[in-house]
Amino acid sequence: MWLDRMSRARFRDFEFLTDSHDAKSGRRLAVHEYPGSEIPNVEDLGGKAWDWSVNAYFIGADYDYKRNEFLALLAEPGAAWLTHPWLGLLWARAREWSLAESNDKGGYCVVKVSFVPGGESPQPTLDKGDAARAAAGRLADVAKEEFKLEPMSADAAQSYIAALRQRLEGLRRILSLATLPITWASQVMNVIQGVKGDLAAIAAIPQAYAAAFRGIANALGLGGRDDLAAVDHAGVVGRVGLAAGTSRKAVTLTGANITDAALIFNLKTEYELEQRLMVAATLHLAICDYPTDTTLATALAAVKKATAAILPTAPDSVFQAAVTARAAVLAALLDQDLRQSVTRSIVTPLPAVLIAHNLGVGEEKFMQRNAIRHPLFVNGAVYG
Repeated sequence: MWLDRMSRARFRDFEFLTDSHDAKSGRRLAVHEYPGSEIPNVEDLGGKAWDWSVNAYFIGADYDYKRNEFLALLAEPGAAWLTHPWLGLLWARAREWSLAESNDKGGYCVVKVSFVPGGESPQPTLDKGDAARAAAGRLADVAKEEFKLEPMSADAAQSYIAALRQRLEGLRRILSLATLPITWASQVMNVIQGVKGDLAAIAAIPQAYAAAFRGIANALGLGGRDDLAAVDHAGVVGRVGLAAGTSRKAVTLTGANITDAALIFNLKTEYELEQRLMVAATLHLAICDYPTDTTLATALAAVKKATAAILPTAPDSVFQAAVTARAAVLAALLDQDLRQSVTRSIVTPLPAVLIAHNLGVGEEKFMQRNAIRHPLFVNGAVYG
């Protein structure tokens, strides 16, 4: 569907659809031309301010409500954060805008906005969930950087690769019991299978193997999140947190390999890499909106248990990254408001501010939760 190809942008915390953008800048040059002279004098007055033009689309039978809200926000003085789908976070001011409307595609409106830099910008406030994801990513980065192996004999290297195959197969079996949605599970299993297929090549290069295993952790912790019902999410977090458990630690060594110090050290080091990356995946996966205190408590317990498993053997850099990531995830989860919502049925239309006061919530939060379009005339079922 053409609508699915649209990108999303945000200004003053208002999200809108967009499909393209233009950006222009340059230098402010004053060209002085003199009578009888073939060579002008060019005076450089400095750089031009950037001009970012974005098309905002409002679509559907009731698009005029959202359009009017957006136009009111554009008219507010001062700068604000613009989340640009191509350029990232920009501190900007809306300078001018134009409006075009059509009955095509069921009715839509295009607002073309010209943004300019907003001046000296404050530090953006990072969402707690984003901060937690960044901290979990940092843990994975540090775990990958710390992965170093000792040189091995050819025979020991073959045993090392065979042991890795055992561990990857053990991981595959454990994850197959984690009741992941089918599409998501297939993605994870395909990544594991790909690593197993290239194992002989990548195992010889420590950073290549660390990157490959991080790919497994990324597929697990970042992929398919939208496929999980929130009520099942906490249980999956718990099961994934156990995927780095001691059940995959044992491998079979025979002959002289039983006492090969380099092989034993490398297997221990690889196992620690697995544990740390799986913990990072667990932390990523845990960042979710939970419906009840019970499911939230399950996720919190899984985060604490998984992180505690890697701390005793972690070097300082991994230890610090793990503790920081755990604190960030716990802060994001504990920030959730899971108080039981109150429902009211409003027969005679009343102002939103009055209903919000009676339900004991802020007017802005009440209007967002109930998608109020006409604040002075609210009726029907509402939630506090």
